[in-house]
This record gives sequence, C-alpha cells and structure tokens, in this order.
Amino acid sequence: MSFKRFKSDVATAAQKAIAGLIPGVLSVAAGDSDGEVVVQYRHDSFPASVRIQALAQDVAEYPDGNMFMLWTDDEDSPPPVGHAIKAAQDYLFGMSVYEMVTELANRLNKQSSGDVNDDDGSPTGADDDDDGDDDFDAAYEVDYPSDGDEFGLPSSVAPRSHPVSNGGPNAELVLQRIRRDLRQVKHAGYKVGFLDNFGRTSTTGLACISVRVDKLALSDKAMEAWDVGPSEYLVLLLRFGKPYDPLERVIGQPANNTDIKFRIGKCNKYKPSFNQALGAFSHSNRSASTTESDSHAEGLGHSDVSFEKLLVSTSLDQFLNENFISLLKIREHQGIDWDNANEIVRMRIAHGTKDDQLPLAPDGVHSHGSSLGSNPAPEQHHVLFPDHLLEDGAANERSLPLIAMQFALRYFVRCTEYCLRCHRRLEEGLEALRPYVCSDPLCLFQYMAMGFGPSIEHEINTEPYVVDLLVSLCYAAIQPSNPFKRSSSQVTTTASTTLPIRSLPVGLQLKVPDISAAAGVSLRAQVRLNGTRLVFDEGAKNFGERLAPKNWVAFRKPGYSVTYHAYITETSDATKSATIEVMGQSSAYWGIGAHGPARSEQALLTPDTVLYTVDGIVEVFPYVADFDSLDAYKKGDAMRHILDSLPPILDIEEWLNSHPQSSFRDMERISPAAASLLQWIVSSNRSCIFQVDRSRAVARRRQGWLGIQAPGPVDSARMPQAATAEAGRGRNREHERILGMDGWVQFRFAQGSPDLELRFNRALQEVVTRKQMESDPTIFAWHGSSLANWHSIVRTGLDYSDIRTGRAFGDGVYFSPKCETSLNYAGFGETWPNSGLMASTCLSLNEIINAPDEFVSRDPHYVVSQLDWHQCRYLFVRTPGATIQAVTHKSKASRNQVVDGQTFYPQAKGSEVFGQDGAPLQMPLSAVPLRTIGAGGGTTPGPSKRAVHRLEDSDDEDADDVSILFTDDEFVVVCGPPSKKSASRGSSIDIGAVRERDATAPPTPASMGGSLTDFEPGSLDLSSLPRLEPPSFATPAATKALSCELAKLQSLQAKTPLHELGWYMDCDQVTNLFQWIVELHSFDPDLPLAQDMKRVGIASVVLELRFGGDYPFSPPFVRVIRPRFLPFLEGGGGHVTAGGAMCMELLTSSGWSPANSMESVFLQVRMAMCSLDPKPARLDMARAGAGGGMVGPRNDYGVGEALDAFMRAATAHGWGVPEGLRTTAFGV
Repeated sequence: MSFKRFKSDVATAAQKAIAGLIPGVLSVAAGDSDGEVVVQYRHDSFPASVRIQALAQDVAEYPDGNMFMLWTDDEDSPPPVGHAIKAAQDYLFGMSVYEMVTELANRLNKQSSGDVNDDDGSPTGADDDDDGDDDFDAAYEVDYPSDGDEFGLPSSVAPRSHPVSNGGPNAELVLQRIRRDLRQVKHAGYKVGFLDNFGRTSTTGLACISVRVDKLALSDKAMEAWDVGPSEYLVLLLRFGKPYDPLERVIGQPANNTDIKFRIGKCNKYKPSFNQALGAFSHSNRSASTTESDSHAEGLGHSDVSFEKLLVSTSLDQFLNENFISLLKIREHQGIDWDNANEIVRMRIAHGTKDDQLPLAPDGVHSHGSSLGSNPAPEQHHVLFPDHLLEDGAANERSLPLIAMQFALRYFVRCTEYCLRCHRRLEEGLEALRPYVCSDPLCLFQYMAMGFGPSIEHEINTEPYVVDLLVSLCYAAIQPSNPFKRSSSQVTTTASTTLPIRSLPVGLQLKVPDISAAAGVSLRAQVRLNGTRLVFDEGAKNFGERLAPKNWVAFRKPGYSVTYHAYITETSDATKSATIEVMGQSSAYWGIGAHGPARSEQALLTPDTVLYTVDGIVEVFPYVADFDSLDAYKKGDAMRHILDSLPPILDIEEWLNSHPQSSFRDMERISPAAASLLQWIVSSNRSCIFQVDRSRAVARRRQGWLGIQAPGPVDSARMPQAATAEAGRGRNREHERILGMDGWVQFRFAQGSPDLELRFNRALQEVVTRKQMESDPTIFAWHGSSLANWHSIVRTGLDYSDIRTGRAFGDGVYFSPKCETSLNYAGFGETWPNSGLMASTCLSLNEIINAPDEFVSRDPHYVVSQLDWHQCRYLFVRTPGATIQAVTHKSKASRNQVVDGQTFYPQAKGSEVFGQDGAPLQMPLSAVPLRTIGAGGGTTPGPSKRAVHRLEDSDDEDADDVSILFTDDEFVVVCGPPSKKSASRGSSIDIGAVRERDATAPPTPASMGGSLTDFEPGSLDLSSLPRLEPPSFATPAATKALSCELAKLQSLQAKTPLHELGWYMDCDQVTNLFQWIVELHSFDPDLPLAQDMKRVGIASVVLELRFGGDYPFSPPFVRVIRPRFLPFLEGGGGHVTAGGAMCMELLTSSGWSPANSMESVFLQVRMAMCSLDPKPARLDMARAGAGGGMVGPRNDYGVGEALDAFMRAATAHGWGVPEGLRTTAFGV
C-alpha cells in the first residue's frame, strides 16, 4: 500500500534532516494523524524554531496522486513563514516527503533571508527571467522545442512545469487577457468563480466555470439516472500550472507545453471552496464527495458546499486532460468537428502513423462541420449548438476557457451517445439512460477492469441495495449442483461441473487463491503471535516470489472449513516468515462465509478468541493463481471465496462516507481480487435499476468478528447507522412502489439493457402498427425462476434455451398473471452471507406486448416465444423477517390518495395482473418507461418532459467574482458594468415540443385511450381577465421574494406532470410580479365539483393572487375569478365565499407565516376546494346560461365583492385582517 511507502519516506526524510542535508530543517517526524508530517525549522533571524505541519491529502495515491496541505499552529511565527507556506502550497502535487520538505525549506530560506523576487508561487527551480517588455506577446516569449507534432498529442511523460514570473508589466497584460477571456464565458451565460489569486494578482492557479443543471434541458429520467438535481451546478474546474496561455498561444505550441488540468463534477453552489477544488486535483481517481475539513486552511471555516464527482467524471476528466488540447489544435488546423478530430487522434494512436500520413479530414466531413449526430431536442439547441471555436474573428479574440466549457458540456449532456473510453459515437439506436462503452475489446476491458466506466463508489453511495442485489445474484449464479455436501478440499474432479452463470470474469488478470484443489497446497506454515505472523517451513518453495508485502494470502487449518484472508504487511527471507493482518474469512461450505466459523469449530472458541489466533499448523494459499487458467468449477469456487471475504455493501457505503476522498479499493478489508470482481459485477450490468426501498430497516445489519456480520439477533446499539435512516443518497421513490406486495423488497428497472430495450420498442412499434392498436399496447405478468438464474437474466433477458421445469404448453418463456403461480417456480438459491438483503427468492414483473393471439399459449400461462416481446420492469426480492412491513405501511396509508390522483397504470381489461393477495396490482406509471422510438423506428431525443431554461444570471453569484471580471478600465469605459437580468419569465413547458414528441412515440397509457387530464395549458384567454400595471407600492424586497418564488414554481412545473401538479401558470404572461393568474385543474372525478365542471365543459378554476408591498411578511389576496361557486347558504362549500374569496385562516394575518411557499399555498387552496367538510364545493348552475357555458366577464367574480366577502368571513371567525389589504386587493 502507498501508506507503507509514505511511512518509509518520512523515516528517510527524518534521517536526512538529522544528517543536516536539508538546510534549516532540524527534524522531520510523523504527526498524530495518518498522513501528517511535522517539520521543525530554524533560521538565524528567527527568535525560535517554528513547527510546520504537512498533511498528505491522499495517502492511498502517494506520491503521484497526492497533494500536501501546509500550515503552522505557532501563533507567533515570523511573517516569512506564512509567505513561504502560501507560495509553496500549490506546487506540492506528486512530491515525495523528502521533495516536499526540501521545497518548503528552500522557500523558507529565501523568504527568511530576503532573497525573494516578485514571484508569488513558482517552484524554486524555475527560470525567472523577464525582459520587461510592455508588449503583450513579450509575456509569452519562451522558446518552445519544435517536435513536429501538428496534433500536439501528449507524451507519456510530461516535464515538470516551470512557469514564468507572475510579476512585472507583462504579467498585468496576461491578467487582463485572463479577465477578458473569462468575461466572454460570463457573457455566454455561464458563471465564473475565482478560487485563489488567479486572475486577480496571479497568472497561475484555479478557476471554475459552472452552469445550473436545470438549464441543460435534461429529462427527469436522465437527471435521476445520473444523480444530478435541477438546482445543482455542473462545475468545470481549471488549474493553470504555468502562466495562462491564451488560445492563439495554445494553438501555436505543442500540447505538452500547455499546462492546464481539468476536473468536472457537481456542486450545490456555483463554485466550491479552494480546498475542495484543490482536493479534486489531488484525488484524480475519486468519485465520492471531495468535501474537505478546512480547519487547517487559512481563512477558511466550515463550509456546507460540497464538490462531488459525477457518474461520468472519471471518463470526462480523462478525455479533457488527455485529448482536449490536441483535439482543439486539430479542429483549428483542419476545420473539422470534435468527433472527426477525435477520429484522427484514435487513428494515429491505433496505427502509430506519422502526421503526414493521415488524411486532413475523414471523407464526407465538411469544413467546420457541427457533428451533433442525431438532432438534439429543440430545448437543447442553446446548450449544444454554440461553438465558440467557429466564431468569426482571430484566435486572440476567442476564449480558451469558454471553448473548454462548451466541449465539456457537449460530452456531458450527450454522454450516453459516446463510448466512455474512446469517446467515439455509439451505434444509432435506443438512447440509453446510462452511458456505456462501445464494442471494441480494449474499451470493454478498460471499462470492466480499470474503472473507466461509471464510478463504483457512486453506485454504492447512491444505490447500495442495487449493488448488494447484483453481488447476491452473482453469488447464487456460481453455485454448483449439490453444493452443501461438498467442500473445496473434497473436490477431486470438476470436468463435468456446470454453473448457472453464463459468463465469467475472464480477461481481467485476476489473481486468486486456488483453494479448491489439494495440489495447490505447496506452502505450510505455523500461526504465531495471535494470528499476526505466519512462519513457513524451511523447505518452502518460491517463498520470495509467492509472498511479498502488499500481497494477499488465504490460509486455513487442516481439517477445518474456515479460510482466512489476510494482507501481508512484511516478510523476512531470513526467517521465512510473513507478518499478516487478517481482513476476512470464507468457508469451504456454501452459506457460511463471513458470518462466522462452521458449527463444528464453534466448540474450539471462547468468546474472546477466533480460530486463526490459536497457534498451529495451517495451509497457505497465496493470491497467485491465474483465474483464467482455472476450470469452470474452480473459477466459481474462487469467486465464492473472494465474495465471502468481501465486506457488506452497506459497510462499504459507510466507509466511503467517512472517507470521502477515497476509492472503495482503498478499504483495507477489500482485496484487489475482491475489488476487481465487484467492479466486474457492477460494470457488466447495463440495466438502469433503482431501489424503491431505501430504509435501512430492510437490511439485516449484524456485527460479528472483525466488524463483519454474524448470526444471531440484531444488536441495534452496535448498528453503524440507525435503521430508520435511508440507505444511499439516491432519490426517494416511495411513489414508485407497487402496492399489495408486503414482505418483498422492490427494485424498478427504469430501463433494461439498451439493446434489449431497443428491440422491445421496435417490436412494440411493429405490432401496434400492424394490428392498429388504439389502446392497451402492453400487459403485465409475473415470471419466477431460481435465484441462480437472475444474474444472467438481468444482463441478457429471459429466454428458453435451458429446460428446467418442463414445457407442457410449448416452447417459450412462461409468464403468469397470478403471483402465486410464478412463485411456485421461483426456486430458492444460495444467499451471499454478507448481504444486507439476504435475498433468497426473486420474482419479476414483466411488460409484454399485448398480442395474446400470437402467443404459443395464453391459458393457463402466457407462453411467449418471441424473445423481444417482453421486458422486466420490477424485480421483487424476498428477504427474511418483516422489516418491510413498516415501510409499506406508509404507502398503504396514501393508497387512496394516489388512486384518486390517477397515477396508476391503466391495465387492459381481462388481462390484469394480480398480486399475492389475489387483488389486481396497482402499478405507478413509472413502471412503464417513456418510449424512446418514433413512428418510423428511429430514435427521439428521449423522454418528452424536459426542464427548459435559458443560460442567464441568477442571484447567488458572489459579487467579488463579478467585480474581478469587470475591473479593467478599458472594459468599463467601452461597455460599462454588466446589467442584471430580470427574473426569468420563460414558459415552463414547451407545449409544442411535448405534443410533437407524444404524437410520434409508440402508444403508452398516457397517449392511448385519452390523456390523464382534460386540461389544456395555454387555452385560457387572458385578455378576458383583469390585468394590472406594476404597483407603485412595489419594494425591492418583495420583488426579489416574488421573483424567487416564481422561479421555483416554474422549475417545479417544468418537471412535474400536469395531472400530478394540479395547477398551472403561464409564466410567459406574468407581466406584473404582484399579480398572478393560476388555474386549478385535474380534480378527482368523484368530487361533485369535478362532475359539475365536466357537465358545463370547464377544465379549470381560475384564481387570481395579488401581493402587497411587504410580501412575504403579509399573505397574498387569493380569490376565484371563474367559474362561480354555489354560495354556502345555498348548499355550497369548498371554502369559497359568496364573493369568490377563499375563506382560509392561512390567508389572514392570524394564520400567515413568511416561511410559507407559494407552492404550499396552491396546494392548501386546492385541498380546501376539494374538502367535503362541511359541504362539498358545487358550481352555481343557475349562472350557467345557455349552452351550459359559465365563462366570460359577465359571470366573473369582482374584486370588490371578493374583498367584502373575505373581510366578513375573517371577522366572523375572529381572524386578523392583513394591514393594507384594500391596497393589495386593488393593486394601487
């Protein structure tokens, strides 16, 4: 491990300090914390020595991926100490302890002796020559070697950067260029954040560019799958190691001479803190939050801002850092697009050809083409179409940071269309919800084995139960026939052994212990010192080759089934011994694993002892066997032993949360083989699966030896987290639960494997067109299978290649509409002993094309021979205990409410699917993915609901960042200061785009047989309503508060289906922030109000809200404009007064709170209108007029009668009337 080298390097640096080889350094020692180094420094000008501390921020990646943080706790330290620490801080990346201490000492010596220049941070060995020329180009007069590389491809070893001086007049010209380039970023609609002195006083350092996610026109499904929220920011970090090179400089020099590094992630603010940004560059392979404890950072206190990696951060970081500059140069020189520039780079890498042997551009590519592939959704044009590199003007008029942001944004928004490794465009077809790699074997290998796919840490942190499920299914799939009576040591022949798993992790260069054959036992040793040392026989063969520090071994006592897995910390050739640390255990028998020793061994142990601590002879199996060379049985056996030693997934999740900078591979209890196997299990699954159940009460969390689960009752006091907490940081999906399946943990397939999903959608389109279906295109049915089969089913789908239970009704995949029927075929399987789920049985709920006349059989089972006609939508997992009961109880409580809201899938009559209680299942609409193919069989841009916003300013930007951008005199004179844009009033929904996409998509429950609501947005004639001018009493505070509320409502309306929201605002028509028009719609059809509205042809209730100048400290005045309601004295209700005002204490000074949001006001007004107590709301049918019409100014409520009625109701109830209500009501 790197920590071992770190400790060794600390000792080396200490010896050099004692020997006087580091001027000024008295001593070097390890600190109290892991990774801490304490340096004692003395200078003749100091009254006393100074204690300086350095913290390695990533010991696991030391030295290459580590960054040191410096500080001193000495309150009276001389000023040169602080200056030296600040100057050295940014240049300690990738250094060893000795190099770090030497660099620090050199800077301290220079600062303390007064031997300093204007350099504020370049390394001590840098060339600080400066000719003082005021010309801008003179700031970049550096003779770069000509490598003849037109493409600027990076070499394998980059030289250490040596930036020129930041001081002098030339530096000021560079600073002006930095600010000018970043102003272009700002004007393009992005946010710019300054994290250190870069752009202020330094030409090197850190900056960030960001955009809020809700402005990227991503679908809700994509945001859910990628774990980004609409209010979060996509952040591109840029680190300039040498003085800033503008675009024209970058184009004219080899790529290796441009020292710029990128990191992309998400943040809850538009910029992270300096330490968080620095940590992102120090931990290039991390995926968890890079939130740092800033207690040691000068001037930085605790921050609630977190910078986290995205699902595709590892891939995009690699693409940006390795290829962006090269692609940029190729595009500029050859006039082609990003995709074809990448193709040239890949051709050069693949064939090793010289530059002059490559074509200028691939055939068919026009100059300055824009390779966007399939046309993006109209909402995404403003995100994907701008290409600053192609804009008219010289290179010195274009901004390098803006081009980089557009490049990063383009590949992030369309990440599912490109290979995660080579970044070539994938084949046309279904747009996957999650990104993947192409079919190239090298890309597949790097995806599976090297972690270039989606982050495993991200998967564990967001969906730990999904990872637990995948491991459990793999564990069951490697179970051989009759495993319970056979141990690894008893196997003599395995040639005829078959495993349920269809593909094994070959080609990953796995090194495993070969425990299954006695011939593999070539090492015997004695356990000494309570199980911390193995002493081998004198005749041990190949000791040094098979056992070395950092390697793993497995060992067991002869005749016992428990095998222990240990990490070697130290070896001695002289004594033939190895110091070990036991990390896990497995069993020769199935189902024991890390739960503890086998029953036959329990008698040997006392409560304070474990078998491996008892001295004696053991058989040792080094992790040196080549997995690929083993036969099928031995492969399965090796996988089982490794998975037995893998810690519970929830334990790994908790460890990652407590080590936010680390990879799961850094966890000491995980061997390299277990890490690679876990990587393969997760990466080989291409389905997008979400856990519906998030409660930790689902998991059987137990603490046993070594902190691993053990049998017996749960000790809640020893639980790492409360059982009431949620597992993972993913979204709450209670609304996606299928009711009536108590005792089962539910997993939803948001999308199956993309190739299977594509074939299903194409088959569905073909059948719907051929049969001219007008409703119910699909039905649902159950499928049961042995637990051992589900690992392959999840990856390759259901088929009937193997006969397990007979085919009495013909060849095909068998389904049943009855849960209990399929449950009879859901055989039990081997449970992964470290699972929190403890899955024993699985059932799937499948969507099937509704063409039973073409099934092989339809009674008593559906037998479907067409493999493309069905897709899994839910997986139900049986777990021990009734811990799910409490979770599902809440869902039952809201069952009627959900039913009334019409959010369930409308099943085809006569083809209903039934739950375990025999009642028809009530499935949320989320059970059916939004269709992604059009009528012609081609792809559409994805889900039909997108959050649409334009790139523009918002109010959360740091004024200091803005002021830095606009400090240059030449800008202020020519352009003046930037003007703040008004609050966005763009429409929340692109009605035309939604209708167009819905019209071309295959039939779904929402589009066949009528919509879920009869409300039509935009159909209200606003010219028939009273419209007010902005009031004279408007205040800045009220204006800002209303702008924020309007923006929140607009965002909510954009991402929520109309029938679920129940209200609508046409934000395009809000010309006066103090007057809103809101329509309430989609009422429960069983309500008398809804029946009256349907009878007279009305789809909505029109409300008006008028706000006062002291909002939010006073409530709005809310009234109904139309239709007229039946007065209370005539039998009406719904809390609507005779004058149309709402009779609610919430809207009075007695019941109002400034904390109330307008969303909650809409909801409570709607609930009051739907209330049946004391009487239900009814329309005044006497005002219906001829033809039943009730609309028009003639029948509208007036504001005067509404105000009078409200004041009468408030007085009658004893509620306080808001001050200035009359002014608010009349808007003057």
